[in-house]
Amino acid sequence: MKLGILGQNISYSLSPVLHKILCREAGYGDISYSIFDVTPENLTKTVRELTKEGFTGVNVTIPYKKSVLKYCDHIDESAELCSAANTLHWVHNRITALNTDLSGLMKVLTALNIHSYDRSVIFGYGGAAPAVVIALKKTTIPRIEIFGRSDQKVKDFSNQFDTCIYTPSLSFHGKTFWINATPAGSVNHPEIPDSFLKTPNRGDFFLDLNYSPLPTHFQRYFTFKNIETADGLGMLIEQAIDSQRIWRGDKHFGENLNRELIRKKLINGMD
Repeated sequence: MKLGILGQNISYSLSPVLHKILCREAGYGDISYSIFDVTPENLTKTVRELTKEGFTGVNVTIPYKKSVLKYCDHIDESAELCSAANTLHWVHNRITALNTDLSGLMKVLTALNIHSYDRSVIFGYGGAAPAVVIALKKTTIPRIEIFGRSDQKVKDFSNQFDTCIYTPSLSFHGKTFWINATPAGSVNHPEIPDSFLKTPNRGDFFLDLNYSPLPTHFQRYFTFKNIETADGLGMLIEQAIDSQRIWRGDKHFGENLNRELIRKKLINGMD
């Protein structure tokens, strides 16, 4: 079984280490999982080569979650809902696009008791943001707001996914679940735009979908504001497990895996 991850400037990716840990812990032994760090000009060629070489599947990350859809023969409902894919699956040289960010995030939000918050504010409107919105819409959280650096892109995204636009000038007295769905504060983009540095309320929570460095720079900002935070490793682990289930045709893959043990091994692999 040939597996990998497709993206640009992704040498930092933990996916090869993570998938190898998952498969060893699940009793499958060592696997082949490669990084395909390609430029946009070489994306078409790379997808064709993966098909020719008989790959079973790849994960897809920044900046290709939307652009890979045009290469696929079938768009799964999860990818269609999000207008983006993070998982490709080859069967008889035909490609199916799926989105396990959605299912993975649902598990994380449930574990973090998302239902106890009065709204969620999402930073960003890119590849991961649609999955975040769709996942939030499956919860009981009453209000979803979008914020980003481009007012027009925020407006377009909000119209497409039927969300509200975050307005900094309006005061809010309830509890907010903040989610960073941008690269801001990550290893490749350590600087956080000043416009992102919001003043949270007591009882808020911040989830950063980034996971390198740990804690992320954005987490440190919210921690300084005495707000509880979580990094993106939980979502990374859950979406990887769901990808393995798809590629192996094993819906029970990962059911008995110890998430905390996997997280510890993954962090050790980062050192």
